[in-house]
Amino acid sequence: MTADNVKRFDDAAADWEEKPQRVAVAHRVAEAIAQAIPLAKTMQVLEYGCGTGLVSRALSRHVATILAVDTSPRMLEVLEQKAQEEQLGNIRTLAHDLTQTRLPNKDFDLVLCSMTLHHIPDVEPLLDQFFAALKPGGYLAVADLVAEDGSFHEDNTGVAHHGIDPAAVRAILNKNGGLGIAVQEIHTIEKQQKNGAKRGYPVFLAWCRKGT
Repeated sequence: MTADNVKRFDDAAADWEEKPQRVAVAHRVAEAIAQAIPLAKTMQVLEYGCGTGLVSRALSRHVATILAVDTSPRMLEVLEQKAQEEQLGNIRTLAHDLTQTRLPNKDFDLVLCSMTLHHIPDVEPLLDQFFAALKPGGYLAVADLVAEDGSFHEDNTGVAHHGIDPAAVRAILNKNGGLGIAVQEIHTIEKQQKNGAKRGYPVFLAWCRKGT
């Protein structure tokens, strides 16, 4: 991400969880991942674009460890504070931009990414890296907005895509040899439009397993 984007998320971190819709989406994503993937107390997990860790914190009691990665140091500070308050001792944080530098770790049982891809200009190399970070047989789970017309965000600064085409994600997972690829709409975000009408914006989850 650009320095401007990092600053925007740094500035928003303190109030990030004050929007009920944002919290609801994260909890639904965590719930859908837990339903789709057989989580276990032995699993080493990576979440990329973790923000304040809403998804990681919801899943942490079901797995061994979570490495929560984000480009915003301030978001990670909020995550660390909340994890301490919630007595979650198995979450580590890392300020890192995977679009610039690969992670050395290649032994994760699960890599997940929620509501982040639409901020990434070139999605395919990032998904390729997620596969590279998985051990054979590991799982990948990606959630994001279904492609929309640009009306979702009040300010589209820093938004690289107006949602993501689930079919494009499926194709990238297939190219990487993903097994048991599945895509499902799991949630709808209701937002009021300028004309006063409400509109629903679907959120999808795509998941698969890395071949052995």
